Amino acid sequence: MTVAALALLVTGQAVAQTPAPATPPTTTNLIEDLLHQLLPTTTAPAPTTTQPSASAATGAGAAGAKATTAPGSTTTTTTPPGVVPPEYLPIINSVHRSGSSSTRPLLDALRPLQALGFTAQDAALAGFGHFPVAGDASWSDDWLEPRFGPPFHLHQGNDIFAARGTPVRAPFDGVVRFATEDAGGNAAYLTVADGTYYYMAHLDSFSKKFSSGAAVKQGDVVGYTGDTGNASGGATHVHFEIHPKGGAAVDPKQFLDGWLTDAINAAPSLLLNNNAGAPRAITSAGVLRQFEDQSPAASARNMGPLLWASSVSAGGGTIRLAELQIARVVSRIDWDRQTTMAQAQADALRQGRTIATALLGPLTPPVLLPLIRGGS
Repeated sequence: MTVAALALLVTGQAVAQTPAPATPPTTTNLIEDLLHQLLPTTTAPAPTTTQPSASAATGAGAAGAKATTAPGSTTTTTTPPGVVPPEYLPIINSVHRSGSSSTRPLLDALRPLQALGFTAQDAALAGFGHFPVAGDASWSDDWLEPRFGPPFHLHQGNDIFAARGTPVRAPFDGVVRFATEDAGGNAAYLTVADGTYYYMAHLDSFSKKFSSGAAVKQGDVVGYTGDTGNASGGATHVHFEIHPKGGAAVDPKQFLDGWLTDAINAAPSLLLNNNAGAPRAITSAGVLRQFEDQSPAASARNMGPLLWASSVSAGGGTIRLAELQIARVVSRIDWDRQTTMAQAQADALRQGRTIATALLGPLTPPVLLPLIRGGS
């Protein structure tokens, strides 16, 4: 069979199997086309690159992820919930943290005030110096610890934990501003003369004594411990920040610990020095409450404490001390015996005058008679 016949035979089979093309193939391409049909070849497709869509990035595979921006960077990364972005770890680990602290040593140092008529809260308000929470409180160095928000951030203060309703005091003289915020809840800003401000958040309520923008003195109560804002449902506490001269926040732990130590050291001389750790309450009548309506015997037993109390208030303390001294002297007198003796002396004097008048009257010139009778 010739090549032409073979080609014709194959072409006839191909035509029977496939529809005729719109344009008849040329003789030159006939065999090439036939070979392509009989021996097909496969070529791998060129690689393509596809970018996930924005919706895919936030789909089920990224559920709960949080976007964070590293400090000093404009790059936004996405991290799963509860995971610290790696760029923050060096910052967190750079903090040399001190141990936990508590106000209980200070409360113990102030307890003698209760023996003089102060309540425990009065003593705390009077003797806590610059410390902001007047009561049993505890805190740790949680500065720059991770907080998962949202959004993720590093803690900018210290949390001072105390029972709900514990008074929150102004650490210094200044101007107070109240605000209600999404994260901080009920928050008080205290700004002092040099622009430094103290931020106290998650308060249960504000003091009714002051309005926003009022001037306050160190030790004034500006609010009460709570769990408002994003602390809702957690342990009641005060989030406390310090911003020197209105700038960025600094670690408050060393300040809180220092204020605690200062107040403890001032406690023994609290009533004598009237320093920053001994505000107005010390000079109040509360020091002398327990000495009211006491018997002379009971007052005598309390003479030592009263001497101490008299140093608190040169007026009230000293006057009350004098009153009790007089009561001690009076308690030693037998008033019935003294009265009987005085009555006897008066009777004897009248008797003597009567006898003198009867005997000397006739012999005495009229001008001198009043002298004998006791007249003028």
